[in-house]
Amino acid sequence: MKLVRIHGAGTGLVAGPANGEVVMDIARGLDELRRRERTLVETLEPYFPQGGGSWLPLIERWQEVRDHLRVLVDAVGSGQHTLSAVQPLTAVRLDPPLPDPGVRIFALGGNFPLHVSGMDGGGAMELPDSVRQGAAGGVPPWGFYVIPGTVVGQDAGVTPPPGTQKLDYEAEVGVVLGGGEHEPGSDRIDVWGFTAWNDFSIRDAALGLSKTDHGPLTWSLTKNFRTGNSCGPFMVVDEPIPEDGLGIMCKVNGEVRQDGSTSGMQYSFGATAAHISEYAPLAGGDMILSGTPGGTAMEQGLDGPYLKDGDLVEVLIEGAGTLRNRVALKG
Repeated sequence: MKLVRIHGAGTGLVAGPANGEVVMDIARGLDELRRRERTLVETLEPYFPQGGGSWLPLIERWQEVRDHLRVLVDAVGSGQHTLSAVQPLTAVRLDPPLPDPGVRIFALGGNFPLHVSGMDGGGAMELPDSVRQGAAGGVPPWGFYVIPGTVVGQDAGVTPPPGTQKLDYEAEVGVVLGGGEHEPGSDRIDVWGFTAWNDFSIRDAALGLSKTDHGPLTWSLTKNFRTGNSCGPFMVVDEPIPEDGLGIMCKVNGEVRQDGSTSGMQYSFGATAAHISEYAPLAGGDMILSGTPGGTAMEQGLDGPYLKDGDLVEVLIEGAGTLRNRVALKG
């Protein structure tokens, strides 16, 4: 099942084949179905207000709602309807499918050993011992916090601060935790949904070209600039992540730059949740980002294939579609 955020409207339900997907504005569709499907409408309506809203109540009561939503998926996907709320997905502008505007997003760093070893061998920066130890399994999972307001959606432009010289791509998978409060220290998690993610990263400071953050505790501004994160186009919900992992690919102007899988993660989503929850409470709706596989520009040092003005960056996650963003660099 695939949910989207329709720009200027509400939650959309996607159905149909990959080359002909349609989307229904759920709130509008339910209003049209009110006379024919009263029970269905009364069950779903509280979770899908006109104009959008948080998905946290939906996640909390998912077991009660899921089967009713699947009825809608079947109805929309069959094409046997006359609902004006249904239109081609390609005709709809999408916002990032975050579960809530204030969602908590925990991003893993250095979680793919090949990515870390590639940066270490690039010759342009000195990796801290803690990062090397992490790649060898000697430290707990680590990372940074993503500010939700920096996240944009499908086809949105990515514009780093003026003067940025080395802008990198990082294809990732973002998962949304389901259920209620997570048991502290437990690696057992319920993944409610997953989506494609691009952690655009300014490498200037790491390469000695500028100063951004300073000190043992940083703001992570090289990760949290406006438009510095993107996700979408969908949130795939109520679908298990395959045991052999989800494929992760990044293309720049059609050229494959990264090709990996969540099976290459050093620390799983469950292990990461176990560590974080020992310190901070986790609950349904919280997000964890996988980290990125090898193939980033920074792994080739100063002369790596960093993003240029006008570049089209695509992140392809198995089962979650293709996330597209175009880069717009300022002088």
